[in-house]
Formats: sequence, structure tokens, C-alpha cells
Amino acid sequence: MKTEQFTTTIVVTLLISVMTIGIVALVVLNNLNNIPSGESGLIVSKSAVSANESLIELSGGKTLYIENNTPLYLTLKENQTYSFNCLYNYHTKTTYIESAQIIK
Repeated sequence: MKTEQFTTTIVVTLLISVMTIGIVALVVLNNLNNIPSGESGLIVSKSAVSANESLIELSGGKTLYIENNTPLYLTLKENQTYSFNCLYNYHTKTTYIESAQIIK
């Protein structure tokens, strides 16, 4: 009888541990999707990839993306230097612009 209770306790403890590790892993992976970052540079070109996504190419060769923000895309001008607040998606290795300010 005591051995059965001990075995049950060990099995329940292991199940709870595995579930806890799984939840922690999900939270970490979810947070890796959007890491805040900052970029700055001169816009060399800009183009629309699709109805919901546009891309901006900087003079240093870096490409930034704008997702679902047409007003932001329209306000950015080529041959102008900006400071960008971005989110970096670790899984897709893509940097998305959240906002931009002109650098004088």
C-alpha cells in the first residue's frame, strides 16, 4: 500500500514538472517572436510586397518591413534618414517597423 502511494506521488510530480517545463517553453518561444530593437538609416528604396506588407531598404543594405500600417509607409520618404522603433521576429529573422522619426 505504501509503495503504491509513493509511486503515484512520483508519477504526479513528474507530470506536473513536465507540464511546467512545457508552459515555460511556450512563454519563452512566444516572447522570442517579438524582440524590441532600434534601427536607423537612410532610406534608399521602399516598395509594397503585398496589400498588408511593405519593405524599406536602408543604405547599409538592411531591409525592414512594415506590416498592416499603410499610413506609416506613406509618410516615409526616400533619401531621408530616420530612426526606427522595431520589433525583431526571431523565428522569421525579420525586423518590423513600429514607428519612425526623422533624424536631422
